[in-house]
This record gives sequence, C-alpha cells and structure tokens, in this order.
Amino acid sequence: MKIDLGSGELCLADNRPLSLRDARGLRIVCMAGTIWLTVEGEAGDVFLRPGQSHCIVSNGLALIESIGSGRIRLERPQRLAGLRQHLARLAGAWHPIRLGLS
Repeated sequence: MKIDLGSGELCLADNRPLSLRDARGLRIVCMAGTIWLTVEGEAGDVFLRPGQSHCIVSNGLALIESIGSGRIRLERPQRLAGLRQHLARLAGAWHPIRLGLS
C-alpha cells in the first residue's frame, strides 16, 4: 500500500489487503481499479468500480483489497464531522459574559 499525501488516496496492490477495525461509518470511495470489500457482520462482499463508494455499517473487521492495482479514498463519517462543527460553533457562542453568567 502506498499513501499519496497530495490527493489523500491509498494505492492498493493486488493480493495485499488493508484491514480496518472499528470502521463503522467510514466511506470507502473507489478512485481507480476494482476494489473488493469484505466486512464482518455485513452480508456478502462488495465490489466497487471507479466513482462508486460503500459506507461500512458494521463495526467488525473490514478487509479492503484491490483486484489488480487500484486506488481508494477513505472518508470520515459525515454525521460525526457535522457534529464536530456544530459543537465548535456552540463552544464559540458560549461565553459567560454574553449569557450574563459572570
């Protein structure tokens, strides 16, 4: 596996699986090649072609492998990213003087 820091993509080699644990909510986006996903607790395997993606719904072991060479991008769960932004806005809005608590 090779990480392209400029694009945020992972380059996968044939027969060299990437294993992830506790990946619930993570989105796997196929950028090139054919990507094969097997996730413990999810029925059946998933095959992705360029432009397709899959969101992991189980928290079991996830194996991600390329058939031939391929590239993927891993995306954070949007729900958690949105929650972090919302909490940051709330933290910025809360101020004891503004709320008359000081």
